[in-house]
Amino acid sequence: MATEINVNEINERIENIHRYLNKHKEYLNSLNVFPVPDGDTGLNMVLTIQGAMANMKSFENQSMLPGEYLKNFAEQMLLNSRGCSGVILSLFMQGFAEIVANDDFSKENIYKAIENGYCNAYEGTENPREGTMLTLMRALKDKYAELMEEDDDPLVIIGKTIPYLKEVLDKTPEMLPVLKQAGVIDSGGAGFVIFIQGVCREFQHNGFGTNGLPVPALLKIGEATRKYIEGGLSKFKNTPFAHLVLNIDFSKIQNSRLREIFQNIRKAVNNLSVNNHGSNKKRLQEKIITELEEIDNLWNPEIKQKYCTEFILETDTITSKEQLQKMIAPFGDSLIVVQAGNKFKVHIHTNKPDGVFDAVEKYGDLIFTKVDDMKKQHRNFISDESIDYRKDKSIFCIVSGKGFAEILQKLGADDILCYGKNKPSVDQLVKGLDNLKAKNIIVAADDSDILMALKYAVSLCKSNVFIVESDNPIDLIGMMMGISKDYDIMTMFEEAMKSIHTIPYCGIARASRKVVTDDGMPVKKKDFFAVYKKKIILSNSNMEELIVDAIHQLANDCSLITLYKGLPSRKENGLADRLKEQFSDIDFEEYYGGQYNYNYYITFE
Repeated sequence: MATEINVNEINERIENIHRYLNKHKEYLNSLNVFPVPDGDTGLNMVLTIQGAMANMKSFENQSMLPGEYLKNFAEQMLLNSRGCSGVILSLFMQGFAEIVANDDFSKENIYKAIENGYCNAYEGTENPREGTMLTLMRALKDKYAELMEEDDDPLVIIGKTIPYLKEVLDKTPEMLPVLKQAGVIDSGGAGFVIFIQGVCREFQHNGFGTNGLPVPALLKIGEATRKYIEGGLSKFKNTPFAHLVLNIDFSKIQNSRLREIFQNIRKAVNNLSVNNHGSNKKRLQEKIITELEEIDNLWNPEIKQKYCTEFILETDTITSKEQLQKMIAPFGDSLIVVQAGNKFKVHIHTNKPDGVFDAVEKYGDLIFTKVDDMKKQHRNFISDESIDYRKDKSIFCIVSGKGFAEILQKLGADDILCYGKNKPSVDQLVKGLDNLKAKNIIVAADDSDILMALKYAVSLCKSNVFIVESDNPIDLIGMMMGISKDYDIMTMFEEAMKSIHTIPYCGIARASRKVVTDDGMPVKKKDFFAVYKKKIILSNSNMEELIVDAIHQLANDCSLITLYKGLPSRKENGLADRLKEQFSDIDFEEYYGGQYNYNYYITFE
């Protein structure tokens, strides 16, 4: 009979597996061509396990039976799964956990669990294909059955399957033509093998090489080489690219198709001096050009369904995944629907994510949504400066004042661009966004003049970016106070948009010239004025008297007034204490904001 395990201890074990998979994340991303070459297979598998781990923390310091733990963990994997690879791995774990829920970890029951995991993943995948992760799951099942007579320890048996799994993995290009054309093994299958290695690494080590030349760089070399070869092999021989190809280390090219093409180019150039017939040279030249065009087109395809869309629907109206599949299948392809009780986790590639959400939300509650722009991910994947995503989501704030930058960071912003007196350039904004290394980013600035540059920067950066159209630092504080990183990115963005205008405030500044307000009120040059809801409401030559008047007019029933001191008033001291003497029933707080154009921002809460 199984004994209870300490959740903290098993969490550490899962963390080690997660760390091992994360170590190989970029290798897996580099293999990703099916169904779309968006370079995120490794990331999705890592985030799936990471999300489950985060939710299992609620069981810390508890004890439970191993089967119960695995059942809970598998459910959390499903609910936190990302992309096709994450969903299929979660389906396998769900099927596995269903069998070992009885806490029978004999080699016979582990075989049943592996078999059920494979069947659950296969049945849960629309249009299952050979040469994918599913093939490796079946290979694990078959080889485990073959090796059961050799040992009684199921972990040892699983460890012994790994060499065979690698053999099957190497054959995936023969099973799925798109892999062979791209010169790679299946990324999801490789991820599954690495996952199994992570589980068994205490018993044996079978590493994957990850130090090869990156595919994007090789594609660039191939594109330039093709253009030169179109002018003739003899002309190509005298170009810098010929020297590069003739001296390239083929052992560093892990992509088998590209390695073969470059080997053929080297042979062709080296044989130019041999007395070959002209027609043979022409055929060889045309073959190389065709192969380079084919692989370039494969890695740069037309993506027909732009958005990788995922959601969790909680419903008592829809009772089967087949019912939900029929409803949303017309919206796109790569559809996967997973059911866990009255919750359905859905993955689909579509051009109309809003249409998908509208179609299903009438039947229940959408408790999670995610939309990734696969065209943007693909551009990142094949670019010379691709981003190694480290996080699923981040918050990026853009402010002029150093004080506000510190305040926002304490409230949870992941990074701040403090631009000072000069508005940030598009290049600065792109670098700031890319440096976050986050797949999804919420960004907000304290000045509407930055918005146009920010929108252009978003079109150039490598992440999915959601712009909160704010125009002052107080809105950014409201946003950070109303947002939670525990939500998915779409919910975070919705909460951010709801929170940006929640704190009433006015700004105190000094007139640089004489003006007349829309209401006909004159403001003299060098007088101070108060701005509320983008209108000048008061003016006075004495700033402190102006602030007192503003409080009388705007405070109403508020109990807390906060002063954010700007750069022009950095030497002013004791204002909050003096105001407290006049307004004894109100609490006052004062912080340094460091803004350039306003002496003070004053909030009323």
